Amino acid sequence: MKKLILASAVASAFVGQAAYAADEAPAATPEHVVTYNMGVTSDYVFRGISQSRNGPAVSGGVDYSHSPTGLYLGAWTSTIKWVNDSDTKSVTARSNTPMEVDIYGGIKGDIGGGLSYDAGGIYYYYPGHKLGSAPDANTFEVYGKLAYGPVYFKVNYALTDAFFFADKAGSYYLDLGGDFPLTEGLVANVHYGYFSFKNTATVTASTADYQDWKVGLTKDLGNGLSGAVAATGTNADKTVWNFGPGTGYLGDTKFIASLTKTF
Repeated sequence: MKKLILASAVASAFVGQAAYAADEAPAATPEHVVTYNMGVTSDYVFRGISQSRNGPAVSGGVDYSHSPTGLYLGAWTSTIKWVNDSDTKSVTARSNTPMEVDIYGGIKGDIGGGLSYDAGGIYYYYPGHKLGSAPDANTFEVYGKLAYGPVYFKVNYALTDAFFFADKAGSYYLDLGGDFPLTEGLVANVHYGYFSFKNTATVTASTADYQDWKVGLTKDLGNGLSGAVAATGTNADKTVWNFGPGTGYLGDTKFIASLTKTF
């Protein structure tokens, strides 16, 4: 899950009569802010891997933030299709898991000199998940992020088994990217990621590890509506990142489009 906030700065000068000599005081930042979001995408891609079996998905979420501490909490859910009874001959081998639920919280703020930080934890929950003899896909990660202007670097570190791989606590994901304003309301998004899995007896780090990338554009359409297009891909191993019959390879290069409403 990744959210992009579009911001713009406006400067004004007042000249003329004495009645207009003083600027209006800026509006105070609310102490408590709650926002909601809804979205639709042609393919729900997470770290370069399709979670909706290369098909469309819908999502929704809620976020709370506190000022001036920078504390925040949130929850987000999306439809998924990579675990489903219909893709196996044995209905007991997989349970239907039609959604992913992410619950997260942390703190963010400015360090100074153009630097900002974000640190917290996120729990990825897959209701009713069962994938044969594999462990639960449910995963808890802690993360830390540093940003300088539009450029950022983020590390996610798994404290539990990571996304159905057993004995994967200690796996981590590196995320380097940037969101660069082009014109008013239009932002270019670039990203490079590296997913490193702790070794196991069944899936070695050398076969599970992969790199992913994304290049895209996000457009502020006004009234809390934004649209995005992107090209994304990976070098993920096709034998590892293919979850059985009917699923297919989930890390191929693709073009995706999405629409999000925040209110």
